[in-house]
Amino acid sequence: MSVKKNIFSKATGILLAVIFTFSLLGMGSFDEGIPNKIPEPADNFSAKIIDQHDVSSNITHFSHDGLTFLSGKRGGGFISIPFTNIQCINFIKKGSNQFATVIMKKGAEVELKMDEDGTFYGRLSYGLFSIKIGEVKKIIINGKAGQDK
Repeated sequence: MSVKKNIFSKATGILLAVIFTFSLLGMGSFDEGIPNKIPEPADNFSAKIIDQHDVSSNITHFSHDGLTFLSGKRGGGFISIPFTNIQCINFIKKGSNQFATVIMKKGAEVELKMDEDGTFYGRLSYGLFSIKIGEVKKIIINGKAGQDK
């Protein structure tokens, strides 16, 4: 009886150690999303980004995954819209999909299905900025930094 109890105790201990180890491996750290380097886009656009918590950030060197255009899916095709053509972008979740309603400077609207894991980058007056598309509520593109509208 004591041999079975001893084997059971050892097996339980090993099982708990394995579970504990795997739970530590699966835990993310707070600094995973902290930008310490951002892509340098070809042009320096400024923008105001409003996140899902209604926190706004004014940034320069604004880019979508390092590029100065917004890309997404429309129907069966993919579209890329240069920032120079965009006035603002409103983001909304529909079911499990993230969509962007792009309002052009000339007034037209285009809806794109977005990759929720895509990232917007930029520079704040006090540091670097990055945000996943799924966390964004609205973007207002001010134009190229240092230029009047």
